[in-house]
Amino acid sequence: MPEIGQAKRFLRLGILIAAVAVATAAVSPWSAAAPGPKPILVKVLVLNFDPRIPSEGGRRLHEVFRWNDPRALAEGYIRDVQEASHGLVRYRIVRWVDVDAFHTKVDGYTYTPDEFMACYRTGKGWHHPDAADYPKTFRDFGVLPLVDSGKVDEVWFFGAPYFGYSESAMAGPGAFYINGEVYADVPSKRAFVIMGFNYERGVAEMLHDLCHRTESTMTRIYGGWEVDRLTTNWARFAANDVQSHGVAAVGTCHWPPNAEHDYDYGNPRVVQSSADDWLNYPHLSGTTKPVSCATWGGPDYQRNYMKWWFFHLPHAAGVNADGRLNNWWEYVFNFNKYDAQGRPSR
Repeated sequence: MPEIGQAKRFLRLGILIAAVAVATAAVSPWSAAAPGPKPILVKVLVLNFDPRIPSEGGRRLHEVFRWNDPRALAEGYIRDVQEASHGLVRYRIVRWVDVDAFHTKVDGYTYTPDEFMACYRTGKGWHHPDAADYPKTFRDFGVLPLVDSGKVDEVWFFGAPYFGYSESAMAGPGAFYINGEVYADVPSKRAFVIMGFNYERGVAEMLHDLCHRTESTMTRIYGGWEVDRLTTNWARFAANDVQSHGVAAVGTCHWPPNAEHDYDYGNPRVVQSSADDWLNYPHLSGTTKPVSCATWGGPDYQRNYMKWWFFHLPHAAGVNADGRLNNWWEYVFNFNKYDAQGRPSR
């Protein structure tokens, strides 16, 4: 028989173990750690173009129109990506610059506060061309030395409607299309990504931008993409019921597996999907389950679908029989390490 003191210690230990078990069971599936692959640290420079408007008491543009706080957007996006990537993608903002100016266009034009306010309030008079001058921005803010020294891996622009941003662009040697402009002539030592975020919109749209970047990256790695021809692992992953002739997997940025049209994130239609089987990649069994908008949930169906989509992105260690990595996050963020076919760069 154990002593009374021992019995109490065993009892306390048992209670502690039970409490840990309950707490572990209660952890959100988004926070599950991925076995094998090493987390990717992405060091970010934020250039927040959020000018003060003199006619509005010097308030910043996002405050005047009661748009989203850029810092809150950044925090929400960073949290969502880390959770949805099984902890593999870890952003770190190393420098944040609040820019009291409008972004200069490619032809040198820059809105004054009064000009922008007049255009926005009347819905007309916008300047063309609309595109922002990215290379000028790199020069003005000393971006290339930060990239070349390894202090910055990625640049985020925050701005408003008609600031002329690509959702995602790439600059530097070996830059390729990721759903925006390609600035291959920018004289940096390595390629880097520029995300164009809009503080009129929410975290859902930021994830949407990353989703298109991922689609473009994987299309390059697999030499193309036809949603109705499931001839590659990427095409099979992105299959949706309507466009893929009745075969549904995880879906695309615009078409969830059960969608009937673009941006159909809140559709209650139920289809059989192999989405959860992709959590076992590369060991797929072909198992399907019913999915609908209830699978990822609301009320922000787009944001939750994007998180669900990224959560299913292959993230295992090793190389697949098709010659590509089993961890596709590597291609999205460590693109300088791989060639266009997904093989290690020489």
